[in-house]
Amino acid sequence: MKVGALVLAAGQSCRFGSDKRLYPVEGKPLLRRTLESVQTAGLPCRVCLRPGDGAIPLMLGLPGLEFIECAGAASGMGATLAAGVKACHDWDGLLVVLGDMAWVQPATLAALAQRLDTDAAVQPCYRGKTGNPVGFGRRFYPELEALAGDRGGRMVLEKHPDCLRSVPVEDPGVLRDLDEPPSDA
Repeated sequence: MKVGALVLAAGQSCRFGSDKRLYPVEGKPLLRRTLESVQTAGLPCRVCLRPGDGAIPLMLGLPGLEFIECAGAASGMGATLAAGVKACHDWDGLLVVLGDMAWVQPATLAALAQRLDTDAAVQPCYRGKTGNPVGFGRRFYPELEALAGDRGGRMVLEKHPDCLRSVPVEDPGVLRDLDEPPSDA
């Protein structure tokens, strides 16, 4: 089964106050750290960007990535996810990786991809708390492609609880993202 990572990086960073994708985390842009984890996990990767982000791929300097311009990104994560999924029909399943979750370990991504199949969804669980990224098999593509606005994949999961597999992980990174600049910045 071919599983890839669809990285959502088309948000406006409104709460952050600047383009958080380029915010330095341990000496590297936040988005680059996320993408390096995906590449280390050995997953093919497509990155959703907003219109006008043409310089971002050059700033990241990572080979082997594909970029998707999501025309409706300004309307929310659902629209970005829908556009991204439409570009992934050559995959049997995909992990929806949030661009600001740079602390997810490559082993976690690989474990989620391994547990995914065309009729299932997967979600990591760290010490009883569910996190991200979430994976979707091909069965869910039509529903994901119908998303709009700021309603994301959670709505699809809620409609199919019987198809969701919880994957226990020892990775606190599945619960950590960066919505606001650190207070020590």
